[in-house]
Amino acid sequence: MTVADEINLKVSRIKNLPTLSVDGIKILQAVNDPDISIDELATVLSTSPVLVGRLIGLANSAYFGHAGKVNDLKFAIIRVLGFNLVKCLTVGVVLNLELNTQKCSQFDSERFWMDALLTAILAQQFSQLSSDEDLTPSTAYTAGLLLNIGLITAVYMWPEELNQVLLSANTNDSSVSREMLAAMGEHQYELGSVLLAHWHLPRIYSVTLREFKNTAYAGNERRMIDLLAVCFATAKKMLAGQQDELPLFVKRLEAFGVSAARAQSVIDDLLAAKNNIYTAALAIAGK
Repeated sequence: MTVADEINLKVSRIKNLPTLSVDGIKILQAVNDPDISIDELATVLSTSPVLVGRLIGLANSAYFGHAGKVNDLKFAIIRVLGFNLVKCLTVGVVLNLELNTQKCSQFDSERFWMDALLTAILAQQFSQLSSDEDLTPSTAYTAGLLLNIGLITAVYMWPEELNQVLLSANTNDSSVSREMLAAMGEHQYELGSVLLAHWHLPRIYSVTLREFKNTAYAGNERRMIDLLAVCFATAKKMLAGQQDELPLFVKRLEAFGVSAARAQSVIDDLLAAKNNIYTAALAIAGK
């Protein structure tokens, strides 16, 4: 059975796999169009008033420190947020709108998006510092943002089961992926891969998730997977206040051509901006 056959089989087994709304499809197609203009992007994004509201709210947040009130989406894109960042953040907001997680009381959406944003920013900045041609900063950012999309998909689809999974992870001091695999037969990366393939997002994202736990994988996405693994683990330690454990992950970045000093500088800057990143996470989560 081919990989494509396995994905199709999983999709057929998950009867309630969420389907993107018409507007959601248009928006994700737009942000994944490398040739789209700012005017065209602003027009497509404007079909979702909630999305526009969150992006403008983010442009007005302390995270970007813009002097003066931002009221216009196009202005927010050009002068405050930047074209590529808007495209990446839009993915997060759309996913949050499409996958309602409110029925799962144990799920912390703010923490989820803090993890996702910090992983994405680390991946973007480390890929910029890296000499590895296989790592594109904008792709690394989006891949980091999507890394655990399978978790909110599971929360959306099976809120009661995920309540128990999250409780078990906290009680046993275990990872969510381990508890989810034990309870449901697959972890969030497999489910996320199926979802992204189902939504026809660029292949690199679904393959990265599908192979994230496969240490034997040696395909084109191997370097991206390895970078995301370091960034995700680093983000977890940063948010937990476990700075004394960060040198281990900083050391691993040398394999990407990123010196310990430059990596530590990135981490220090992000730790100083943690409250502002939290504001951005709130904007995505709609809090």
